[in-house]
Amino acid sequence: MDELSDTIVVKRLMRNLRYRQTYVKAFGSFLQPEPHHEVARLLNVLISAQESAAVLLDGYLRSLGAGVPDLRPVKKLLDHASSRKDMRSRLCFVHYGLNRAASWYKQQLLDRQMTADPDLKRLLFELGEREASSLWRTEMVMGRLGIRHEPALEVRSRVARATPMNTEYRRSGERDGRRSFGRVPATRRKARGAR
Repeated sequence: MDELSDTIVVKRLMRNLRYRQTYVKAFGSFLQPEPHHEVARLLNVLISAQESAAVLLDGYLRSLGAGVPDLRPVKKLLDHASSRKDMRSRLCFVHYGLNRAASWYKQQLLDRQMTADPDLKRLLFELGEREASSLWRTEMVMGRLGIRHEPALEVRSRVARATPMNTEYRRSGERDGRRSFGRVPATRRKARGAR
């Protein structure tokens, strides 16, 4: 890999490692006070999975010659975790985080810079599979406990319904030197033709 992509790869993997270490702390905090036995078992499995993935990331970063400093936890993430007071909201927090992590790995596997090294590509695939497995396990526990989660698809479709479907964005206001984005109604878009 060249130096630029090396830097991008290292930054992304360091950020991912930092988030994993933060999730270990967040999931650990959910073990107090004593949760339902099934939830406690799930959290212990998730903590173990996050720790083992962090070891793999750390090893890969060291193989690149990147020094892995003590990473500070993500304060905003810990604040969100500490605001969850009941089991339902904690499990929804876990589900959302795992869902985002699995999506992140999918995105990285589509990025040429991240997949230029076959070892990194294998690592990303393996970690993505682990996240998907953890997500599935979390959904199963939530289902057994009767806790509904909102799949990302439902959330996106709600946003899509709230957003006008017949508009597109274009640059406007360029006459006075400023650039802003405005909406073009569908009728004007058809009249303009494809550009």
